[in-house]
Amino acid sequence: MNRTLNIIAYIVYAALTLPVLFVVIASFTQASYLSIPPQGYGLRWWNVMINDREMMTGFWISAKIAFLTVLISVPTGAMAAIFLGQLTPRKRALLTTILASPLSVPMVLTGFSLLVMLTQIGLVNTVGLVIGHSVISVPYVIRSTLASMSLSDPSLPRAAAIQGAKPWQVIWYVVLPTLRPGLISGALFAFLTSLNNVVISVFISQPGMSPLPVVIFSRMENLAEPSVAAASTIVIMLTVVCCLILESRYQIFRSLAGR
Repeated sequence: MNRTLNIIAYIVYAALTLPVLFVVIASFTQASYLSIPPQGYGLRWWNVMINDREMMTGFWISAKIAFLTVLISVPTGAMAAIFLGQLTPRKRALLTTILASPLSVPMVLTGFSLLVMLTQIGLVNTVGLVIGHSVISVPYVIRSTLASMSLSDPSLPRAAAIQGAKPWQVIWYVVLPTLRPGLISGALFAFLTSLNNVVISVFISQPGMSPLPVVIFSRMENLAEPSVAAASTIVIMLTVVCCLILESRYQIFRSLAGR
């Protein structure tokens, strides 16, 4: 039985990993079209991608928006999680479901709703993109922080208060350090969610100021050059490196799993 489950697990992992590997391999082709296996190997399309002004601009826009999204999402999600932690289980479950609703609504509807709202207040720009990305990133921070909170000792804040600590000291010196794995993982999820978001960005981005996912999506509609695979490989490598560094430094995934 265990052997069968292992085989099934390996098949699932392969199904999830192979498409990503194909994109990385295709970025090194010498041909003028995407091909697996590549027609020769080289850095031709990496050079094209680096010299593509639209792609490079899109990459820096995506990085800036993702960074600003983290700055907004982490404090907001942390405060929401701390508030939820003070409620009874029934109220906490209800409010958590409400706060996580942006993940339940189809992304297209969320993007269209944000477009209508932001158009009315004149924020269909970079600020609007940060707001839109924060809306779908905060629930990830809340969930990861609540998961980390469930593994901490609930008596520590009360003990600190009994010893004379002020409310802000309890939060800063007791609560936040115990929530560090959840906050770091939430920041990672918020950053990657923003960096890879297509739907919200398509609705809100301005012409000439499009994030990288929108540029890639547009190129795939019109001309699927291998330079698109090279740009996608950069995002893949950045994602993998961030996950490996944070896991080796903070063991965030094992901490959230209770190990």
